[in-house]
Order: sequence, then C-alpha cells, then structure tokens
Amino acid sequence: MYQHILVAVSPSFSEAALSTAIARARENNARLTVLHVIESSPWWAGWQMECLSDLPALVNQLALLIRGSSEKMLRRAGIDADWQTRTLPRDGRSVGRIIADEANRLDADLVVLGARKRGVFSFGMDRVRNVVCRHTNREVLIATVCVADSADVMEIRGAALQTHHA
Repeated sequence: MYQHILVAVSPSFSEAALSTAIARARENNARLTVLHVIESSPWWAGWQMECLSDLPALVNQLALLIRGSSEKMLRRAGIDADWQTRTLPRDGRSVGRIIADEANRLDADLVVLGARKRGVFSFGMDRVRNVVCRHTNREVLIATVCVADSADVMEIRGAALQTHHA
C-alpha cells in the first residue's frame, strides 16, 4: 500500500505517467506529488542556445503549458496534488538524479515515470529511468498506457505552436 506517490512530468509529457499515478493514488488513498524538472538549457535549443535571446521565455511558457495540462488532468480526476518544480542545476546532475533526490527528500513510496516512445532521438531516453533506479531505493513504476480519462496532449502541442508563432 502506497502512502505517497511522486510522478514526474516533462516536455515529453507522458499522459500515461500522470494517469497511472492518479489511479494508484486513488486506489491507495495516497498523497500525490507532481514533479517537473525544468531544463534551463534544453537539448532542443542545440547549438543555437546562446543565440536565442528569448529562450528563457520559451522555457517558461513550456513549463506553464505542462503545468496547466497536468492540473487539467488532476481536476478532471478530482484529485488534489502537490506541485513541485525544480530547475536542473548546471552542476552536472541529471533529470533522473533530481527525480531520485526529490523522491528521497519527500519520502515517496512510489515514483511513476512515463515510458518514452522509441524514435530517432531516443538513444539516451532510458537513462532517466536507470538513473532514478540507481539513486533511490523507492519503487519505480514505468507507465506505458493511460489508465484514466486524461487531457489530450495535442492541446499542449497546439498551444505551444500557437504561442511560438504568435
């Protein structure tokens, strides 16, 4: 039986992770914490990162979109959750390490991560899961299928495109 569940959300937003965490929290009457680790220097900025003067604004808008979509799913499910945001430090720690550190700090019983889809750029994507497992003794669940009614991720993508082109 779980008392505290930590779910990580990200720009590769996993509806499966959040919906699974919602279902597990409901089944166990557990406290739910949603964690978003913000990368101030995201990989998608690439070599142009220094040239993008509006990069901090873009990163902030993306974070707001992720939070809004997550909160929409939580409202639809009727679940209250704590929200944690951490900015990835430039000291070499990875997203996986931050998630593991937060799981330990919050004394979470379960960490829920989304499975990333295989694709051209997925060569290092399983690394987050491996790092989390290596740096915490908490149980880790990789969610692959949505188990609850959820907001459509396309809303995030559409909003991001509208925001970027506006």
